[in-house]
Amino acid sequence: MHARHAWLGLVLGLVGCHTIDGPASIELASGDYDRAFDACIQEGRALEMPPAVADRGNGVIETEPRTMGSLAEPWRLDHSGPSQVVESTVQFQRRRVRFLFAPAGFEPNAIDGKTEFTGGAEPGSPEDVSRFDLETYQGTIELRAHVFIERGFVPNIRKSTWSNGLSSVARDAMPRADDDGSDRMPTLWTPVGRDEEAERTLLARIQAHLLEQAGAADATSGPPADEPSS
Repeated sequence: MHARHAWLGLVLGLVGCHTIDGPASIELASGDYDRAFDACIQEGRALEMPPAVADRGNGVIETEPRTMGSLAEPWRLDHSGPSQVVESTVQFQRRRVRFLFAPAGFEPNAIDGKTEFTGGAEPGSPEDVSRFDLETYQGTIELRAHVFIERGFVPNIRKSTWSNGLSSVARDAMPRADDDGSDRMPTLWTPVGRDEEAERTLLARIQAHLLEQAGAADATSGPPADEPSS
């Protein structure tokens, strides 16, 4: 019993590698935009969340989701504290990341629910042409990261009070559009919140990545060579 408690304490002590000390956003010069965009993709891949969408003109990167580790995976150190690792043990959860680039100070039009919602601008229209294109934008650009936590659940599940192996899933009389007849687990996902500590940790990693690249570039260029004497 004491060994089990010691193991649990060790696991809870190892998790929580995220930090709230990272920046809430990063400001970039427009000349650094391409490097920062690529750095976000690289960091996402390093966390096993490759990009699902990468729109360089609009400044949006949406990653593939990755399930969150549990107490059964003590090697996973990507939690924001002991409470989150326990929560991910009793719930099936995953994360996805959205990187957002925009001109510094940019605020989208507020949707108040009263005015007519016309949708996106038609390609080539004056509204579309007047919108910023980050590939040609000149000025300060702001980078933010949103880390969403989604919880999986199985609709129509019938839990057994005796054994989990006796639980079953009821089928709707009308088949769903995504019902392909397979026996895969019919998991649906619901957003339950954002992981702000993970957001700041991710931005700190990207900031360090960019500083390391800038230092390497300065070291490679070096001081200008002396002109040869005549």
